[in-house]
Formats: sequence, C-alpha cells, structure tokens
Amino acid sequence: MRERSLTVSQLCTYVKGVFEDELILHNLCVVGEVSAFKQTASATFLTLKDENSALQCVCFESIEPLTEGEKVSLLGSVRFYDRSGKVSFLFKSFTRIGKGALLAQLYALRDRLAQEGVFDRKKPIPAPIKDIGVITGETGVVIHDFIKTLWRKRKMGIVRIYPVAVQGKTAAEEIVHALKKADKAGHDLLCVMRGGGSEEDLSTFNDETLVRTVSQCKTPVLSAVGHETDVMLCDFAASVRAGTPSMAGEWIADQNDAYIESIRAYGVKLLQSMERLRAKRINTLYRTAASLSFKSEQKFDRVRYVLNRSANRLSDRADKVWREKRSAVSAFGSRLCTRTEQKLASVQTRVGELSGSLQKNSPLRILSMGYAKLFKSDGTGADVTNTEIGEEIRAVTANGSMTATVTNILSKGER
Repeated sequence: MRERSLTVSQLCTYVKGVFEDELILHNLCVVGEVSAFKQTASATFLTLKDENSALQCVCFESIEPLTEGEKVSLLGSVRFYDRSGKVSFLFKSFTRIGKGALLAQLYALRDRLAQEGVFDRKKPIPAPIKDIGVITGETGVVIHDFIKTLWRKRKMGIVRIYPVAVQGKTAAEEIVHALKKADKAGHDLLCVMRGGGSEEDLSTFNDETLVRTVSQCKTPVLSAVGHETDVMLCDFAASVRAGTPSMAGEWIADQNDAYIESIRAYGVKLLQSMERLRAKRINTLYRTAASLSFKSEQKFDRVRYVLNRSANRLSDRADKVWREKRSAVSAFGSRLCTRTEQKLASVQTRVGELSGSLQKNSPLRILSMGYAKLFKSDGTGADVTNTEIGEEIRAVTANGSMTATVTNILSKGER
C-alpha cells in the first residue's frame, strides 16, 4: 500500500473542513463549570470543564460576567483554527444552571474540614524569622521574586528551597512529602508558594491530604498561592496567608522589622526606667546627705578635737623614737665601717701573699733565668724519650723562640 504524504497546511485545512462539515458540531449546547474567566474589550475567554475534560471557549458578543465554578450551558459551535492547530468552542449565548458539581464538592470538603477543626490549628509565628523553608517550583520567577523582596526589605535569615511540581497529577504528593521533610528540619517558618494560574492549575492546593498536612505541621506554615483574589483550602489551614509570593516576602520582612522595632522600643523604655531610678536614688542620696550633715555637725567637731589630740601625741612619740633610733643607727654604722676596713686590710695582705707565690712559680720567671721550653714540630713537648737525632725542634725562651736540629741525645746520668 502506497503511503500518502500531506503538508501541515494540507492536513490542518482538511481537519478544518471536517469540523465545518460535521453538522453535530454546530449550534449545540455544552454544559460544564466555568473556570479561568477573562473579559477584554472585544472578547470573553473562559474554560468549560467537568470531572475529566476541559474546553477552551470564546465569545465575541457582550455578555454578563460569570463566576468561577458556576455551572452553565453554552450555545455555539466548534471551531478548528488551522493556523494554530487548536480547537475552541465559539459561543454566542449562555444559560446559568447553578453551582457546579466540582465547586459543590470543594465547598463540602471545606465545611467538613472546618467542622473537624483542621483550619483552627494555627501555630504562633516566632520572632525573628531567621530560617525559612520554601516549598515551590525549582524554576520560575516565584522564588526569585520572594528572595528579592525579602532581601531588599531586610537581609535577615536563611532560605532553603524544597523544589516540587506545583501542578499536575503528582504535585500534591510531592508537596506533602516536601512539607513533612521540611517540618523536621527545624525551620522557623515554612512557605508553600506558587504563582498565578487557572483554577485547574491551582486545584492542587485544594487537595485534602495536602490541606491536612499543612494543618498538622509543627512548624508554622505561610500559604502564598496564586494571586490575592485566589483563595485555596491550603490558605485556610496555614497559620498565615499572603496574597502573592512577593507579598509573603514583604510580610516576613515586616515581621522582622517589627521585632527589631520592639527590641529598640524595649531598650528605650529600659533606659528611661533606669534614668528615672537613677534620678530618684540621687535625690534620696542628696536628702540623706543633707540630713546627716545637719545632725552630725557637732559630733564631727568633737571627733575632730579627739583626732587632733591623738595626732599630736603620736607626732611627739614619733619624734622621740626617731631620735633614739637615729643614735643607735649612727653607732652601728661606725662599727660597721671599722669592721669593713679591717676586713679589707686583711684581704689585701692575703692577695699580696698569693701574688708573690704566683710570681715565684711563674713559667715566665723560669724562662727569664736562661731556661728554654722545647717543642716538637707537632707542638708536643720534646724530651730525650720522644726525640730522635736529626729531628728539628723549637726552643721557646723568655724573649722569643728558635729552631734547632738534634745532633746528639744523652740520657740522664750520661756525659
């Protein structure tokens, strides 16, 4: 069988023709719940959904605004746009049916959790907030806006990021796992955040397991999901709600500023109290001193008279003792000088005797009498026992030295 090839334009044109020729796709009513409603000056856009599917819809007529979760019936036709390859439902009118089943389920879940007290387990926020755990997508502007806002306002604290998927089938499970992990890490505050999106994108944060996990965390949780107008069940369970991630950064910075200001105010009050106490004590001291001065003036005069008399007696006794001790010290000094002179004379005499004995036994004196000291060539002393005939020896006298050659050796007793 031969394969058939088409260009993208040919295929899209053909599909468009199929949609236009299929009568069942024209002037039909589609029932679902409204989501992602948006109006501009020229058109209205919304997503119509049920439990399993979602359909992009557009209307170029002027219609009344619809609310999220409202169940409606749209009258229109299916359109296939060959330029973009997308299907849309072009409607021209709608009929309100009431609150949608999905919204009713959400309200029922909210009421049930409220009755169980899940939304009443708020934890106190510590001050200051120095350690923050952030559960959000790893990429995107959310975490950057949060950190930028936090540091711009007040550079305080540590931010640890727990990256998770923030939409899709596994998002709720990932966020629950990250919350449990972060709750054990000792953070001061946990922040669950994601940026804005459609109601389907944000529906992860209405998950019952996720909401219960937020409520059960021992660490206080701040919820900042979507825009300020988006309210999720996660917001009710959290200890604090911020309209956007940037507002979460603002709130944390403001909390830290308030803490610092409270410390500063407490310090001012403490200084004021200390100053008042100091002034009170000084005033009391002045009054006491004046009272004591007035009452003790006469007693002071009597004490001063007694002290003066005692001082005079002590002065007289000190003069007498000084005269006695000075005489004794003078006599002792005279005796000490006499004994010192006698000892010095004795030492000088002994030094003279030792000097004479040293001079008598001096080698230089012996040499001066005509004797000489003989040395071999290696510097050792020379005598008849270690010298040979023909060997050169050096003779040291009192006034110099000379070199000689041995021609004969006679031992003691030989001639």
